[in-house]
Amino acid sequence: MAIRSFNSVGGFSVAETPVEIVSNVGNVTPTNLDVSGGLSDLGAVGNVTITGGSANQALITDGFGGLSFGSAGLAANTAAVMPYIINSSESYQIGANLQGLFSQPIEIDGELDVEGILIEVGVSQNAESSQIYFDNSGTFYGNTGFTFNINSGNLDVPGNINPTGSIIPSANVTYDLGSSTSRWNDLYLAGSSIFIGDGLIQEAANGAMVMTNGDGGQFIFEGSADFDHTAIFNGTSNVSINSADASVTMGVAGNADVFSLTGGGVLTTTGNVESLGIKTDGYFYANGDAVTFGSTAAGSDTQIQFNDGGTAFGGSATFTLNKTSGLVTATGNVSGNNYISTSGSVIFGSGGSAGTISVDTGTTTAGVFTTTMTDVNIGLNANVVICGTGKTLTARGNVSADNLNSTTLSVDDLYSSRTAVSVGSANTTIDTFAASTYRSAKYTIKVSDNTGYQAIEVLLVHDGVTPIMTVYGSISTTSADLITLSTVMSGSNVLLRASPENSSTSVNLMGTYVPD
Repeated sequence: MAIRSFNSVGGFSVAETPVEIVSNVGNVTPTNLDVSGGLSDLGAVGNVTITGGSANQALITDGFGGLSFGSAGLAANTAAVMPYIINSSESYQIGANLQGLFSQPIEIDGELDVEGILIEVGVSQNAESSQIYFDNSGTFYGNTGFTFNINSGNLDVPGNINPTGSIIPSANVTYDLGSSTSRWNDLYLAGSSIFIGDGLIQEAANGAMVMTNGDGGQFIFEGSADFDHTAIFNGTSNVSINSADASVTMGVAGNADVFSLTGGGVLTTTGNVESLGIKTDGYFYANGDAVTFGSTAAGSDTQIQFNDGGTAFGGSATFTLNKTSGLVTATGNVSGNNYISTSGSVIFGSGGSAGTISVDTGTTTAGVFTTTMTDVNIGLNANVVICGTGKTLTARGNVSADNLNSTTLSVDDLYSSRTAVSVGSANTTIDTFAASTYRSAKYTIKVSDNTGYQAIEVLLVHDGVTPIMTVYGSISTTSADLITLSTVMSGSNVLLRASPENSSTSVNLMGTYVPD
């Protein structure tokens, strides 16, 4: 008889309360399936269905036989292991929910399928060498000013640093804030104290600035007045120290330099010095010589005292004072800018003898009596009146004056002392006078050039607007005119002009002017 398989038309069940294990169509639905005894062949993967999980997930073991669905066989949020050599026979995949990390170039001879994120560690993204990475809205970025130098350890920050706590150096009295070549600009402090070594700068409750040194000495600056390092002010009074010579001056109640002390120790004051007592090692003259009180005056009685060589007082019989008459006598020359006498005489020399200038009420003659004098100036910027009414002024020599005013002028001869005018071009001005001062003029003119000489007489008059002239006398050694004359108004002046006919023309003239 042939052997046949065990068969149950209705399937198989187990337990007191039946639990179907094998259905009537061959489906096996055990509570637990134990295949530890050997290898079970489930056939093609399509023949196996396991419920649960999500698309693209894989079965992951916990290492103790337990299975669950997960991503690429790795725990959640774990970076994928990334080889740097993928051989031709190998294939790697980075899933959509995974990331691959690598720190050196990957040699791919096989296959690398990236569905997730591939990150190269050590190669900057949006940053350059030495720039520090920071999160910029979910993306790594760098900034050109935000850098770290691995060699020096220096950290550069391009903007402000806003600490929420204290900034404290890691060592005491070791590090600086800025340097001699890289200084901070302004320092703003809300506190009231700055500590410098053992010294202190602080703001007092009344707003005054107080500087205290290590020994407890203080300088207090308060009030609304400006501070000057060379002066101390209180209202309209001050004490100033001159930076050039270190002299000290004091102004009191708006009066400047009431008190001064030079760098050499010289003390001066504009007022009186009042003291309960003066104690000194000695009194000295301005030259530094000691004053000896009670000593005998230099020279003899009536002799005036004077500095004798800078070392002592002296006296001389040639320089005396008669205290009764007030007569000062100097037997030598007296030099001065002015000689003023309210009464009596000013006498040069003795009496009115020849060779002197004498104005002496005791004589009948006064004047200049020497022929050796070069100039005698009388009046200078003042008016000088010589001779009384009806008297005669006699000049034995020549009289030279810019302007000579006289009711009657009597002379033997009349000469022109004008400087000749060179007439090198047309309309050269040879004379001018104020139209408001004189109405008419008469000229006697001498002309010379390279051909000869000419003498001319001219009459000129004006009406305040237009001047006119006439030549009523002219003679020439060449029988021809050497110049052509014309006249015009220039502002408030009348001009007499000449134009040359030949070269080297020169004009000299003498004018007589008549007012209205």
